[in-house]
Amino acid sequence: MTYSSIVVGSGISGLSAAIVLAKHGRKPLVLEAHNIPGGCMQMFQRRGPDGPCRFDTGVHYVGSLYPGQIMWRLFCYLGVDVPTTPLDRECFDRISLPGGDFCVPVGWDNLAVALKRECPDEAAVVDAYVAKMRRVEASLNWHTLNPEAEGAYDRELFETSLQGFLDSLGASPRLRSLICAQSSLYAVPAAQVPLAIHAAVIGSAVEGPHYVNGGGDAITKPLVARLRELGGELRLRTPVERTLVDGDKVSGVELAGGEVLRAEEVILAVHPRVAVKLLPDDAYRRVLRQRMADAEECIGAFVVYGTIDPGADLTGVTGRNHYLLRDDDPDCFYRPSMDGPADAIVNLPPPANGRQLFSAMGSARWEWFEQWQDTRTLKRDAKYTALKEKLTANIVAMIEQRIPQLRGRLHVVDASTPLTLRDYTGYPRGGIYGVAPGMNAQGRNGVRRRTRYRGLYVSGAGTGTPGILGACVTGFGVAGSILGTDALIDEVRSQTDDAARKGS
Repeated sequence: MTYSSIVVGSGISGLSAAIVLAKHGRKPLVLEAHNIPGGCMQMFQRRGPDGPCRFDTGVHYVGSLYPGQIMWRLFCYLGVDVPTTPLDRECFDRISLPGGDFCVPVGWDNLAVALKRECPDEAAVVDAYVAKMRRVEASLNWHTLNPEAEGAYDRELFETSLQGFLDSLGASPRLRSLICAQSSLYAVPAAQVPLAIHAAVIGSAVEGPHYVNGGGDAITKPLVARLRELGGELRLRTPVERTLVDGDKVSGVELAGGEVLRAEEVILAVHPRVAVKLLPDDAYRRVLRQRMADAEECIGAFVVYGTIDPGADLTGVTGRNHYLLRDDDPDCFYRPSMDGPADAIVNLPPPANGRQLFSAMGSARWEWFEQWQDTRTLKRDAKYTALKEKLTANIVAMIEQRIPQLRGRLHVVDASTPLTLRDYTGYPRGGIYGVAPGMNAQGRNGVRRRTRYRGLYVSGAGTGTPGILGACVTGFGVAGSILGTDALIDEVRSQTDDAARKGS
C-alpha cells in the first residue's frame, strides 16, 4: 500500500504533523504500536472508592492557552476545540518549601512583583531575570510565530544554563529556589537546563496556564477526529520494524509482521532511542546516531493517583498546582530518596462526575525498578507491589504534611512507576518527559529533524522542549521542514489572527 506520508507515533507531535500535512493535500497514515492513541496524553481507568475514575497519564495543565497565545493558536489552526479552565490567576502554582510558601501568579509582570515582595533587596536581579526570559521567548520562532526570530541559531540560549545565568546575576539562595522550583515542568536541574528550555516552558506556564477539561482524551479525540475528517488514517496495534530507503530517498516502512507500506515521506515521532533503532545505520553521522542511542533520560516518574473525600475543605487547594519540595534547594527533586516524606507535584483537575481526583508526581530512580525491567505491567511480583506501596506512603505523607486540609481525606487508587511509563508510552527508562532536555541534548547537540535521506524525518518531544506545547511545536516544526518553515509560520499566524482578535 502507498501513502503520501507515514507518521510513526500518535502523540501530539505525530498527530499535529499529520494534520498539518493533511491540510496541505497529503493523505497521511499514522501508525501507533499501542492499542490507544495519544502517547503521554492517553488516560486510563481504575475503580475508585465510589466507582470508576479516569486518570491522566501525563497531562496536568497546559500553558499559553489564553486567546491569541501560541498553544491556543496551534489548536485553532489544527481545527480542534479543546475545552479548558484557567487556573487561579493569583496563584496558579503554589510552591511549598521548608523556608516558606510562595504563590506564582499569572503573567511575567505579576511574577516580578511577587518575587520582589518576597526578596525586596533583589529588585534589580528580578528585573534582569524577567527581562532575559522575555527576550529568550521572543527569540524562538515557533513559540512567537515570528519567522524572523533568530533564537534557533543562538548558541547562548542552549549553552548557558539557568544556574550559570542566576549566578551571574548574584541571585540569593531564596530567589534561586523560587525561580527553579517549577523545574519538574521540564525535569532537568538548574545546572543542566539551557535558558531556551527554561524560558519557553516556564514562560508558557506563567503566561496562560489552563486545565484541560476531560484530561488528555479531550486533546487526543478531537485530533484523531480532525485527522480522519481531512482524509488521514490511524492504525493502532501496528508496531514498525524499520524504515525503508531506496537510493537517497525514503520509500516506506516495514511493520513488525512483515507488511510493507510505501510512502514519499516518513516521520518518526517517537523517543530518539526508539527512532535510532528504526533508522538505517547511515541516516545520521555516526556521532549523532551514537548521541541518540545514548540520550540521557529525565529522572523517572512515580505518580500516585486517587480521589479526595467529598467532605474535605478544598479552600485554597483547588484551581492551582502544589509543588511540595522537601528541601529549600529544588534540585532535591533529582535526588529522590526511598525514606521519609517525598517531593510531590500535586495536581487537582476540575471535578469529574462529582468526584475530585488528584495526581501527585514524584521522582524515582530507574535503578530502583531495574530488577523488574523484563516484566510487564500488571504481571509483577509482591516485592514490586511493596515498593510501590512504600513510595506511595512517602508521597501521601508529604501531601498531608504540607496540605493539612487533606489529612485523612485522600483515597489512593493506584500508582505508576518508571516501568509503567515505559510500557505505555515507549520511554525506554520511564523518564518524566523521555529524553532529558539538558545542554548536552539541545542546540548543536540536539536531534536533527532531517536525516540524510530525502523524505525521512524525526520528531517528538525529544527534538524540542518538553510538555504538550513543546511536543506540538515539534510536530509543526517537522511539517515546516517539509512545507517550508517560514511559510507555515506565516500561515498559522494569518489563519488565527481574526479568531485571536475576537477571542481577546
